[in-house]
Amino acid sequence: MIQALRQRHWKKAALTLFTILISVGILFALLYREREVLLTYDWNLNWFYIFAAMVILLFGLIAAALIWADMMRTLGSQVSTSDHVRYYAISQLAKRLPGTIWYVAGRGYLYKQHGESVRMVTVASSLELVISVVSGAVLTLALATYILADLPGYYRVGLIAAALVGLAATHPRVIDAVLHRLGLHDAPQIPYANIIRWLLLYLIPWLVGGLVLYLVAIAVLPLPLSVLPYVVGAFSLVGTLSVMVIFLPSNFGFTEVGLSLLLSAIMPSSFAVLIAVLTRVLMLIYELIGLGLITLFMRWRQDDGVTR
Repeated sequence: MIQALRQRHWKKAALTLFTILISVGILFALLYREREVLLTYDWNLNWFYIFAAMVILLFGLIAAALIWADMMRTLGSQVSTSDHVRYYAISQLAKRLPGTIWYVAGRGYLYKQHGESVRMVTVASSLELVISVVSGAVLTLALATYILADLPGYYRVGLIAAALVGLAATHPRVIDAVLHRLGLHDAPQIPYANIIRWLLLYLIPWLVGGLVLYLVAIAVLPLPLSVLPYVVGAFSLVGTLSVMVIFLPSNFGFTEVGLSLLLSAIMPSSFAVLIAVLTRVLMLIYELIGLGLITLFMRWRQDDGVTR
């Protein structure tokens, strides 16, 4: 038994190391290919765009938190909206941990303090993930003229399949069957209008993420506004595909490599890598600041007795 666990540990570590080395190798190759352009660049970041990106990402985080609160209320949660938003903020950073979806366990623990079912939180988190993927796939397909024109056809087929499977998985009858299977017989049936509303609302976080990527890009390198749809489509495409590796021991570098390859179509590859990596770092910093502010604000509302 112990020997089997050790072998499993070493296999997991080896797979993690392998994926990291592959990602770093690709990024290094892209940087090295046009190193002269990068070395001769006059470094002068436009800090206005860097700050604007943080403000816009905060708006996207608030929108995503409110969607989560709406989902939980629809499933029958009795927790206040402020608590929903605060718990979303607290658990969100756990998504950055490698491996599995630790944030679901964190949410389950937080809601359990109110006597809420951990199973309901798990269902809501799964529903949130599926709706996010479907919404991202729909946005990418809507921008297919910009983002998919020069890519292999199987990208388009894969996105269409993901959208169709996701729509089927979010059908009220399917969700109702899952809830009953998990023993949540008292959970109300979700109207299909709610599903459509969440799919449309989740376009906001995707659009915000794409806009943040564009703002970081123009803070480094001047780009015309005409490439904004392409940048947004690139962000939604890579973000949607990244869900496929969410259960791997490490998905480090997947997003950076994907964005670097797509952005290299509109800029030198060295800058594409720089912007992709810089965006990941800045988004992590922005999330730390934004989620911290959301948590503190909601705690302040509770202390003032204005939570409803």
